[in-house]
Amino acid sequence: MKLRILIKAFLLLLILGLSSCLKQRVELDETQWGDNAHITSVVLFKYVEVTNQLGYDKPVTGYQNVAVPTPTNIVDKEKFTVTLQAEKGADLKNIGIRFSHFAKLIEPINGAPIAGVISDFSNGPFQYRLTSADGTIRDWTVHVSVMP
Repeated sequence: MKLRILIKAFLLLLILGLSSCLKQRVELDETQWGDNAHITSVVLFKYVEVTNQLGYDKPVTGYQNVAVPTPTNIVDKEKFTVTLQAEKGADLKNIGIRFSHFAKLIEPINGAPIAGVISDFSNGPFQYRLTSADGTIRDWTVHVSVMP
């Protein structure tokens, strides 16, 4: 008898506990963060094939994400531009780009390569649209070249 009462009480508490998760208690006000449609830094990268023993009988081959040195790396928050000059000899047809930002969304526009994917950056400039949590939208222009 006591076991039935305990089981019923447990089930009631479980149902009440789970149903409390169904309603959102506090609305999230995304406007409180203000305008964050800015890029803070940019990195060009490439993949390099690496082989390691890793304690196995045969070597294991994979790819490592390696930054492409960019002696000129200028982020202009007033003009919404990024200027990157890779070291002499860099292959702009086989690199990727990674952004650091506080925006809610960053997306390529006008045919720009997708961030994080190895692409052809030899025919720029490229445009990326940043949307901040408060709804501010800013189009940034990224110039990528190789040092002479």
